[in-house]
Amino acid sequence: MLRLTALQLTNFGPFKGEQRLEFPTDDGVTVVYGENMRGKTTLLNAIRFAFFGKIIGRGRRASSLHLVSNWESTEEGEYGFEVGLEMTYEGHSYRLIRSWRPRTGAVPTCDEDYVGNHYLERDGHIMGPQPAEEELRRILPEQIARFFLFDGELLQEYEDLLHSDSDMGPKISGAIERILGIPVLTSARDSLKSAQDRAEQRQALAAQGDQKTREFGNQLASLHAEREVYVADLARHEEELEVLRAEKAAVEEEMRKRERTASLLDKRDRLEKDVMGLRDRALTQRSNLSASMGTAWAVLVTTPMAKASEKLKARETELQTVVMRTHVLKSLAGASHADCPTCLQPISDEAKARVREELERAGGAAGADEEQELSDVRRRLDAIKRHLAAANPDALRLQWDALEQINRDIYEKSNEIDELTRQLTEGKDDDVRRLRGAYETVIREIKVLEDGVEATKTKMIENAVFRDNIQRRLDRLAGGSLDAEGRRVKLAGDLYALFDEGVTVFREQLRLRVETDATRHFRALTTEPEYKSLRINDSYGLTIIHENGSEIPIRSAGAEHVVALSLVGALQNNAPLRGPIIIDSPFGRLDGAHRAKIVEALPDMARQVILLVYEDELPPARARAALKGRLKAEWNLKRQSARHTNLSPRDGDTA
Repeated sequence: MLRLTALQLTNFGPFKGEQRLEFPTDDGVTVVYGENMRGKTTLLNAIRFAFFGKIIGRGRRASSLHLVSNWESTEEGEYGFEVGLEMTYEGHSYRLIRSWRPRTGAVPTCDEDYVGNHYLERDGHIMGPQPAEEELRRILPEQIARFFLFDGELLQEYEDLLHSDSDMGPKISGAIERILGIPVLTSARDSLKSAQDRAEQRQALAAQGDQKTREFGNQLASLHAEREVYVADLARHEEELEVLRAEKAAVEEEMRKRERTASLLDKRDRLEKDVMGLRDRALTQRSNLSASMGTAWAVLVTTPMAKASEKLKARETELQTVVMRTHVLKSLAGASHADCPTCLQPISDEAKARVREELERAGGAAGADEEQELSDVRRRLDAIKRHLAAANPDALRLQWDALEQINRDIYEKSNEIDELTRQLTEGKDDDVRRLRGAYETVIREIKVLEDGVEATKTKMIENAVFRDNIQRRLDRLAGGSLDAEGRRVKLAGDLYALFDEGVTVFREQLRLRVETDATRHFRALTTEPEYKSLRINDSYGLTIIHENGSEIPIRSAGAEHVVALSLVGALQNNAPLRGPIIIDSPFGRLDGAHRAKIVEALPDMARQVILLVYEDELPPARARAALKGRLKAEWNLKRQSARHTNLSPRDGDTA
């Protein structure tokens, strides 16, 4: 496992003079506190510079190293800087020193006025240049550094893994497979494919030497030569595509720097988010309408049900009168002294006798039938009332009106998006036009190259079909040395097929392990109890799954943040190369509950975690309460001036 033990800076960014940050050797978390513009991102870039000799700015673009020198030092005539990184890996101790110094006699004004140098010590001995480069590539390949050194901006890129048509998605997917160790297997598989090609070429050469098979041998040799051209073309096209995609990203970033263009782009981004939200609301409204339409049939019988309701209400009144009269008579007949409830006059014994006779003729059950009928009438009235409520055409109309309004809003905002896109394309500002022209050009070139790649792949498939056909014909005519070459071809082909299937099976098993571990981390990080799991796609993109089995189609920025952290944790769990997680401002888009969960879970994602935060983002008291004994060190970035920051261990305060 790679573990950082110390970082030493000399005039790097705001860190004037020599300053040193030491990391504990025990597993756990180190928190570095600093307000905005104090140098948190600079620390991340210092580690990146030590390993790779470059610094990443906004938009993931390399920044000018000339501008990294400490401003106060340059005003004093001292240019350049140095970074020292101490670490352990596989039982060895390393010290990596990388410097950026002015050329002799030069007063630097740009990167070309500097010379970069570096060296690597292992266990106290300086390594040669070539072994040092190989060792650094082994310790931390640049292609997978994004899984160890990242910030909030980089976390946003992981959403592209869900979209197969994005430029960044395939790049991140390739980096994921690299950290998981898959290229080792694919490289071995490709070597077997090369062995198969060489065997087929030998077979073609042997076939050319036999009169009976010469024609087939010539065709096979020609097809192999053709395939080599296709392979070279494909590699060249893919390299050119990589360059053009980087150029496209650079132009997009440059466009965003232009105030007018940035304003239009930001407005378009907001409208696109609004449209996504409206589409989500429309989906919910359609679901509600579907439920309401299930009882819409009741509208057809509203009139007869209303008439029946009136008749039943009239009958209810009649029955209530009869039942009440019966209850009064029973009360009078059974009382020794009673007054009339209407006129309040005493009732004579003769009148009471007539009431008892009337009740006796009814067999003692006077009013029972009416009470039963009254109960039935009321049940029927309740049923009709429920159906009439469900058949409320006004409520249904309101739901339809709401859906139509949402659709109108989507239409209007989509038109506004189209208009903004047109303005971005046809802007009158010369600089905007220049950038837009460059953007359209690179888009066209990318499209041409992508079409060329697809065409080349199609030709390679056709070439393989032709070669297989000729191969089968040669097998039927084989004899002598051709038999031996045919056996070599078959053996190489069988080995390649076996290894190819093994790579496919291993990749799928590894992908599912990543899905399982990412789900475990996600459930520990999320505050939504109904989110059950994550589902992985072929590009290692992760989709949130609800407890009812459905996918969550629209995710908030905070949800993307949590999913990305879950993926990083899963990759750390499954990668052959283990190392520290160093995160700059990781909580910006998360609420307090999510922040608390992430702080608690981070030590389980990697054995060494370094957080670069400001105090409002993660108050020290909260960090200490969440991490307890797993918090191993706290550091402060203290302001000396606008251009000078000092590194110091944090005092034992209780804040």
